[in-house]
Amino acid sequence: MVLARAILAALCATYPAFAYHNGLDITLFRRDLNSTDGGTYGDSTQWPAPLANGGKAWAAAFAKANATAAQMTVEELANITSGVIGLCSGETGAVTRLGIPQLCLHDGPIGARGVHGSSQFPAGVTVAATWDRKLIYARARAMGQEFRDQGVHIALAPVTGGPLGRTPLDGRAWEGFFADPYACGEASYQSVAGLTDAGVATVAKHWIAYEQETSRNLYFDYDGVSQAAVQLPISSNLDDLTMHELYMWSFAEAVRAGTSHVMCSYNRINDTHSCSNAKGLNNLLKSELNFQGGVISDWGGQWNSVPSAENGLDIAMPGEGFLAALGDFWGSTLADLINNGTVSEVLVRDKAVRLLTPYYYLGQDIDPLPSFVYNTIGSPTLNATSGYRNVQKPSSAELIKEIGSASVTLLKNTGSLPLKHPKRIAVLGNDATNNVLGQNACGLGNSACDLTNLNGTLTTGGGSGSALAPYIITPLDALLKRAIGDSAEIAAVVANSNTTIGAEDAIASLLPDADVTLVFLNRYSAEGADVPDLEIAGDGDNLMDLAVTYSSNVVVVIHTTGVVNIEKWVDNPNVTAILVAYLPGQEAGSGLVPVLYGDIAPSGKLPWTWGKSVDDYPPNGVTYTDAYSPQANFTEGVFIDYRWFDQKGIAPRYEFGYGLSYTTFGYSNLIVDEGRWAKDDTSVMETAEPFEMFDGKNSLYDVLFTVLATITNTGNVTGSEAAQLYISIPGDNQPVRQLRGFDKIKDLAPGDSAIASFPVRRKDVSSWSVVDQYWFVPSGSFVISVGGSSRNLPLNTTWTPQ
Repeated sequence: MVLARAILAALCATYPAFAYHNGLDITLFRRDLNSTDGGTYGDSTQWPAPLANGGKAWAAAFAKANATAAQMTVEELANITSGVIGLCSGETGAVTRLGIPQLCLHDGPIGARGVHGSSQFPAGVTVAATWDRKLIYARARAMGQEFRDQGVHIALAPVTGGPLGRTPLDGRAWEGFFADPYACGEASYQSVAGLTDAGVATVAKHWIAYEQETSRNLYFDYDGVSQAAVQLPISSNLDDLTMHELYMWSFAEAVRAGTSHVMCSYNRINDTHSCSNAKGLNNLLKSELNFQGGVISDWGGQWNSVPSAENGLDIAMPGEGFLAALGDFWGSTLADLINNGTVSEVLVRDKAVRLLTPYYYLGQDIDPLPSFVYNTIGSPTLNATSGYRNVQKPSSAELIKEIGSASVTLLKNTGSLPLKHPKRIAVLGNDATNNVLGQNACGLGNSACDLTNLNGTLTTGGGSGSALAPYIITPLDALLKRAIGDSAEIAAVVANSNTTIGAEDAIASLLPDADVTLVFLNRYSAEGADVPDLEIAGDGDNLMDLAVTYSSNVVVVIHTTGVVNIEKWVDNPNVTAILVAYLPGQEAGSGLVPVLYGDIAPSGKLPWTWGKSVDDYPPNGVTYTDAYSPQANFTEGVFIDYRWFDQKGIAPRYEFGYGLSYTTFGYSNLIVDEGRWAKDDTSVMETAEPFEMFDGKNSLYDVLFTVLATITNTGNVTGSEAAQLYISIPGDNQPVRQLRGFDKIKDLAPGDSAIASFPVRRKDVSSWSVVDQYWFVPSGSFVISVGGSSRNLPLNTTWTPQ
């Protein structure tokens, strides 16, 4: 028992979810987990589970999976759909006699989590800031290759829209992409495509309306003593319109791209657990979106055996893995439930088919993966047969650097950038340099990161979405190299100025003689906890006070998981430039410094709205309560982020899609070309979303028309521009405008022009009818706007459906 407690302690210390499940009185635990789940969406008789048919793309793999599953015994069916003990984050049981190995499921969305010899890629929010579909795809493709080379069958990625960005306080929103359904959908599509092309199964997560970490699940202390009364997960309460127009949109794109799996989330949806939510899984996901793959529970997201089996869950994770600390369901229990007639054998056979179909489709049976090397939890554990494996590629490092440069978002510039070979450079802030405890001191989860430590350059957030860095090229590293090449003098103060003796005196002595002062700030967040406010971490504000006191040329670089409060100094004339570099991964400095010096003009743009205060955003973004059944009411509906700011007439500090360059761009010649109708050729898997006047020949994803605009570089340096298309859809409960297209025009020389093209699909101009339960194109005039951000839209016209 002492050994078991020690193991669980190690699990909790390095994997945040464990601390939420271990330690509760086991009798009470089992009673609650096997409850009948009396929520509003838990009725499988009203929303029965549909059987898979393979869909558009998986016919051959489906037939093979069906034939294999037909040969399985009840015990084998239960085993293959349940988690077992293994080296990965999760593993399914094997059916050795039929050639089915234990399948490895492993975190996470920025690379193989906790595995040495892999790359640390930029976070989802970072690649989103590039507004570049090609880079989003390339990142996923390279990351997928590393997953496969490490022996991962099923990568627990991408974060498709859970969280989507309802609140800027969400602790793990950085794992995802944009705070917008359309853009998040585009990023999800490209990410699924890239990972799939690498031969790795994908898991679109977290289904659905998973918008806070607070009260996301039961919380316990790993020493066996409950730290609070038993609490159900937060219930995300939302209406049908909001579900379809906001939260389902990006998952529909993941399904269209052919995602192998979808992960159900920790939260409840309208009072019913996500992983046993018949309305959500059987009706919306498997029927309406026609999803043909398997639904995987988040680790600890399954609360019962029978309702989850009937209501849409297909693979129970982690099952008996992690000493069953997260709830040991299914397995032999599921076999008993089948044998006594409680759960349908046909239904469980369908679960096996949904797991095996992507396995066969990706050819993982024909070209088996290598054995996995595990290095995350507790002491590093190496597979005895394979040992350490390094799968990094030089091309991946170059890609990480490219994404880092393309994502850097210039928020303010009064002329100090690009740097003009300064001869005296001052650098302030620990974020500029190395973590004093090694580059991965914050890489194993939020409990492993001591925020009072000098943690160095922030390259990733914490929790299951993090990954180890094989190295980190810090901004100071890259600046030193550049300064040496320029025969410049560079000095840095990287200690905390408000706690380190002599730091303030050193700053006061250093800055007045410097040509430029570069200040590096950050804000960390992690899975398992929402941020309490938007304040910059550590002594960032004190550092800025000193910087603007002693220097008249302060350039600020912010590495952050989300919006931070810069109102105290943003308008100070001594602050001449502000850049946000997000979470850039291992090549942090090598991606940033070329932008600072003007080798590359900044072209990143904000993937969310930068408000002046947390009060600018919808209220009650995070629900804090000790109630047994906590409730989060999504009363803002579809009005999140820029939609909220537009509806309420709130002036943000920087709007959605905003970002400066070292050059300028002109917009002209707006054309709506209705002659460019095109039948949908992008759906790898077709959804079954209903829409008005469906005749069996057209699709919700047919292109109805294409908008064209001319982009001209009106400045003096080569640059890239993320042109954006917004549409104002007529009708009640519609945002002022909605993003419905973007096109990254790259490397445009001064004086040159290029055409930005925005294909507009039927769904892009449709609304959801809660009465008729289908998508329809409203009558009236649609305002079409094109420009450089959500509030900089110089081109406008109207379109009226025929």
